[in-house]
Amino acid sequence: MIKSKEQIVGELRESFDVICKASSSVPDELYNVSKENKWSTAENVQHLTTSAKMTSLAFTLPKFVHVLLYGKPGRTSHGYSKVVDNYEKLLEKGAVAGGVYVPGKTDYNKAKLTAALQSEGDKLAKAIADKWTDEQLDKYIIKHPILKLITVRELAYFTIYHNGHHLQTIKKYYL
Repeated sequence: MIKSKEQIVGELRESFDVICKASSSVPDELYNVSKENKWSTAENVQHLTTSAKMTSLAFTLPKFVHVLLYGKPGRTSHGYSKVVDNYEKLLEKGAVAGGVYVPGKTDYNKAKLTAALQSEGDKLAKAIADKWTDEQLDKYIIKHPILKLITVRELAYFTIYHNGHHLQTIKKYYL
């Protein structure tokens, strides 16, 4: 199923609101603590903040830059469930975050980090709402570090899923 731009923007806003609320709910003494070899809440939130910044960049670049760097898509956008399925298959094969997406080991300030994530989420949702039409979401592609070349609509789908994926980790280990 293809979601409309309005649905995407609404779901993105909600996904950032929910993850920020969860981040704020984690007890201070657990915020920077890692359990069972999983990222701490702080590391999850830092990862999502970096991801949101990079995703916002994809939605704020002039559209011609997408074409110059990656060409035009040779297919229609996949639906949300197909994007999720593709990502989960890659995770099962061992795909993991790398480079700038791996949070540093440090003591993060919960209020500042949560506010930064909310701010980046707001910027992303606003960029999609203000700078993209429904049709344009399918006409441009971007390179994702794990999914490779995907449409910008698929990048938005991924971001919604990705926030939920990390929310589940936080809920399971820290709430």
